[in-house]
Amino acid sequence: MTVDLKGRTALVTGGGTGIGRAISLGLARCGARVVVNYSRSAAEAESTVDEIATQGGQALAFRADVTDEDQVRQAVATAVQTYGGLDILMANAGGPTERCSTADLSSQDWDAGLNLNCKSVFLCVKHAAPHLPDGRGRILITSSISARSGGGPGTITYTAAKGALNNLVRGWAKEYAPRGITVNAISPGVIWTRIHQQRTPPEAYRGLIERIPLGRDGQPEDCAGAALFLASEDASFITGQILEVNGGMLMP
Repeated sequence: MTVDLKGRTALVTGGGTGIGRAISLGLARCGARVVVNYSRSAAEAESTVDEIATQGGQALAFRADVTDEDQVRQAVATAVQTYGGLDILMANAGGPTERCSTADLSSQDWDAGLNLNCKSVFLCVKHAAPHLPDGRGRILITSSISARSGGGPGTITYTAAKGALNNLVRGWAKEYAPRGITVNAISPGVIWTRIHQQRTPPEAYRGLIERIPLGRDGQPEDCAGAALFLASEDASFITGQILEVNGGMLMP
């Protein structure tokens, strides 16, 4: 299968690091023009844009806090004004907050976790969807294995947010189906990214890998492959689905 996205424009939130970076690079290799959104990782976003340019692609980096509606609106407007439209939204930004038991979790931290991992996606879909073309627009969302597994100790805000996203995918799939726009999610399992590199002790990480039937951890490129398929014409009859990318660790 060859994914051809020539002439299309994609906005990737959190597009400069980890899974988002791999997706940005993959979209560009398939011919898409890519707006690489970032909040704090300016150097990584610019590095991603530079790599795309080196490969002959088109991309720009744009800073926006995706929990802020005005900044999301501006990110979408920048994509539309710069490249003449928007075809693919990849709502990828998010991440786990500090581990905390329910008893010790403040309402402020609860709100912050939900804002980062759920409200941000709502805002992106709200402002991007009106610009997506009927018949071939794509909305892609990064969920997590935690949405179905319940997550690990102290990750209740992240787990709740990702679980909500899975149901939003189904709701949005129905809402946008009359326009021929598909809405799907990728659901990563254990993926070797900065989060595990910084937070998961080596012994604990090996324990996670032992639970994966395929016998290895995932790489950001594994998630990018799934996202590229869902962005392609080959996936035009697929919507409302949560594509698990976890090596068999969870088989719902």
